[in-house]
Parts: sequence; C-alpha cells; structure tokens
Amino acid sequence: MKKIFSIILAGILMFSFYAPSYANFDKCNCEMTPVVYVPGFGDTIYKDLDKEEPVKLFPPETDAILDAVPDLLVAVLGGLMVGNDDVFGTYASKAVNSMLSGMACNSDGTAPENTGADSNEISDDTHKLPAFTPESGMDEGYYKFHYDWRLSPVYNAELLDEYIKEVKNLTGHDEIVLVCHSQGNTIMTSYLHLYGSNGIEKLVCLSPAFQGLSLVGSLFKKEISISNKGDALEEYLKGIMGFEDAQSQLIVSVVSLINSYGIVDFALNYLQGILDTQLDKVFDECLINVFGTMPGLWSFVPAEDYEDAKTAMFGNNEEYAELIEKTDYYYENIQKETVNLLKKAKKNGTDIVIAAGYNISTIPVSFGEASHGDYLIDTKYMSLGATCSSITGTLGENYKQSNTACRHNHISPENTIDASTCAFPEYTWFVSGNGHSDFGDDYCEFIEWAIRYNGQPTVRSNTDYPQFMAESQGNIAPAEKPAPADTRSDEEIIVTAAIELIKGSFK
Repeated sequence: MKKIFSIILAGILMFSFYAPSYANFDKCNCEMTPVVYVPGFGDTIYKDLDKEEPVKLFPPETDAILDAVPDLLVAVLGGLMVGNDDVFGTYASKAVNSMLSGMACNSDGTAPENTGADSNEISDDTHKLPAFTPESGMDEGYYKFHYDWRLSPVYNAELLDEYIKEVKNLTGHDEIVLVCHSQGNTIMTSYLHLYGSNGIEKLVCLSPAFQGLSLVGSLFKKEISISNKGDALEEYLKGIMGFEDAQSQLIVSVVSLINSYGIVDFALNYLQGILDTQLDKVFDECLINVFGTMPGLWSFVPAEDYEDAKTAMFGNNEEYAELIEKTDYYYENIQKETVNLLKKAKKNGTDIVIAAGYNISTIPVSFGEASHGDYLIDTKYMSLGATCSSITGTLGENYKQSNTACRHNHISPENTIDASTCAFPEYTWFVSGNGHSDFGDDYCEFIEWAIRYNGQPTVRSNTDYPQFMAESQGNIAPAEKPAPADTRSDEEIIVTAAIELIKGSFK
C-alpha cells in the first residue's frame, strides 16, 4: 500500500513541476474579453519563407504584372480588337499564368513547400489591432489571425485553435470573442465542427461567406452569362458607386445613357461570343491549374452548385482525388451543417451576431437576375436564408411575412428582404448599400457595440441599430422607405454632375 501511495505522490509532484508550462498566466479581471479577428480572403501570400525577405505571390509584385503586359497587349490588340478569338484565349491564358501560376496549390490541395501567409507568432506587442478603426481609441485586446486562404478551411481551423490557445494564455482569459469577416467565417464554422464553442463568448459574423457565392458557383461550373446584362451592369454600378458625389453621378449616368442606346449590351454580347469559344481553353490552360487547386476557394461554391462544379472542373481526373476528398469533407460536414453548428454553439451559451449587406447587386455574370448582395456575396447566403426580391423589384404588394411566430416585423422598409426566414432572425442585421469590405466609422461603431454588448444583442436591443440600416458616405442610420425616383434625364444628370466637378476643380 505504501508503495502504491509513493508512486501516486511521485506522479503528483512530477505534474506539479511541469504544470506551469501548461497553465495560463494569472487570470485577468479586466472584464474586457480579448477579440480574435479572422479576416477574409486576401492575406498576402509569400514564397521563399525561409529567406529574410520572402517574395510576394499575392498580390502579384509589380515585376510580375509588368511581365504579363506584353501578353495582355497581344490578347487585346491582336485578339479582341481584330476578332481573333483563338489569339485572345491563348494570350489571355498566358498573361494569367504569368502573374498567378506561382499561387497554385499542389494537386492534393496542399501548399507548395516554402509558401504561405504571415506568421501567427504573438506577444504583447504583435498582432494587436486597434479595434476596427483607429479613431475608436482602443489599442488592446484585438488579435488578428493570419492564414493561407488558398487552403482548406478545416486545415486553417486547426491553426486557429492553436492561435486561440496562445491568445488565452497571453491574456489570462478563459474566453475570447471571435469576429470573422467573409471567408473567415468558413474557418469559424470549421472550428465549431472540430472543437465546439467552449471558450467562445460570442461569434460576430461580418459579410459571412459560410454558404458560398453565386459568382464562384457560376465560375466553377463554367456557366458565365453576360449577354444582355446591360441593365444588370448599370444596377451593379449604381450599387457600388451610388450617387453620393458628382464623379459617381457622372460615371453611372454615362453608363446609363450609353446603355439606353443598347451599346453596353452590344459590347457584352460580343464578349459573350468570345467566352463561348474560349472558355474551355482559358479554364484548361490556367484557371483549373491555379484556382481549381485551392480548397479555400472551393468553400465559396454554394452547396447546390458543388457537384456540377466538380464535374465541370475535374471530370474524372484522378489527379485531384485527394483535393476532392478535402472539399467533399468540407461540404458534407460544414457548409451543409452551418446552421446546425451555429445552433449548437448558441445552445452551448455562445452569443451570435450576423451582419449582411443588401441593396447592392452581385456581379452580373450568372444566369438569371442578379440578386441582393454586397457586390460580392449574395444576401440570402450571408444571412442564412433571408427571402430576397430581385435587385430591381420588391417582394410584392401583397407579400406577407413568412414566419410570424416571433410576432415581430422582419420585412425591410423597401419591401425587398424578409428576414423572418433567416436561421437567426433576431440576431441578423442588414445594412443597405454597405459594400463587402466597407468598414466606415459608423459601421465599426456598430460592430464594437455588438462585440461589447453584455449578453446576446438582438435587432431590438438598440434603436440606433435596428434590423435594417442604410449606409451613406460612411454613415449608417435606420433604413427608410425609398425616396421618390430621380425624374431627371440621364443627360440632365450628366450636365449637372459635370458642372459640379468643374466647380470643384477651382476650389
């Protein structure tokens, strides 16, 4: 018995000796939960990571862009301008390969050796963020997670888990707030699948891509349609530029004027003819080998497009079997389960905030009418199920809210969005006119409020931040019914805008 007791005691002493290596620093009582920010697509990707000065792969260095210029000139002047589709397809492919071929992943969806994103090593003085705007005055408690957006969200979720543990250890907090923008939300939902939500106080999902983009679905299915999209292109420009200044008015009105004469449709139909003959060549010679090898981009394909996209991109090519295995896992276990993963997190005590844009057209390259979005992601995907009208229409004069169980109104003032069909109608906000990456001061203040709200905020918690808001020149306010349409002709708007620009140049 004494021998057994001695062994147990020795084990306890050994654990006590090593315990400090695993224990957190002293617990922090500042009541300011640290925030881990997972950004969207676009982190810088490097090669030669073992060197003091790694080379940028993305965004491409100036030299790489200049190297592609001759091929681009041949594509435009020797192909597009003279109507030689083959020349255009060949040299456009060469230009893309020249700039981006180094970005390609291996055929199994892993990163080529010695390439990747910034390091995630942290200390008291690194990786901290000034909240979401320098004017906020907050300079502590925000940590930015870097990741290689080319790779599987599941792989990046494993790295995120290590990063969160480091932040907790550094700050002495048991919980963090996880704020994710765009693609960052695919990593967040992968994290929930792998690790659950213990230790996550709140999830703040900004313009989330966790159910894909119709744009990428169309591209990966090779179903690109720009024919007769003059009106859709005009709406898209209005959405991303608006009429907030004379220059924007001038550009949009000029496009509107030439569109009224059918010139835009003529140009788009001409380009569609080239696409119809050269699309397979461009895909086969560069897009599949570069973008098709990136499981991170595959997470942008909506579930309803996924099987068709695999067939279009890979067919029966066994070379990509391991890559497809990775993307299949993501679709079956994470994208299709997004709502269930979030509901499970909510049941476990994690608060949820979702912010989506609307009233800006998505890029008009898909079949059918363009939908509400933030110029990149569709509102219906960001919001996990909002019922949306077409971008140029409404839900209808006699439309009734689909879900009335909560006894709250969830229809936008413009009668274009029914939020009652969202997975979380009480925790989902919509900002009209807010672009995908627009982080104006007012929008940042809204995010700060949501992050620091004590408990679960709802769309009725703050009258300054109702369910439907509108952005204008960086300011947001409760959305209102649309103002009467501008009855001036395009010519009148162009003249007025031109005069204003001339006046402005003399100030």
